[in-house]
Amino acid sequence: MIISSSVEAGALIGSLREMRSLSRRELSAASGVPLRTVYAAENGELRNMSIDRVISLLSALGASLNVEVEATNADETRDDETNILVNKAARGAYDLADSWGIGL
Repeated sequence: MIISSSVEAGALIGSLREMRSLSRRELSAASGVPLRTVYAAENGELRNMSIDRVISLLSALGASLNVEVEATNADETRDDETNILVNKAARGAYDLADSWGIGL
């Protein structure tokens, strides 16, 4: 499934939560994401949910996130090495700031 917005991510999170028979309060406690944020995400009220929160919610639901970087125009090609790097960073297995010398 391709998710391209916070609204779509929230709808998916709501569906997964219901399939697993969890309350919003239980999901909030399991993920560390505030209850109000869980509610807002599921109801399409968040327009810019952070990737950290999406990962936390999906992890608490037993799901995972696979990130793919696509070319921005027809002249570019997808770089598989970039996609591998982005996925490692999304899983917390790779520190982009350290490897690229970015001071955060």
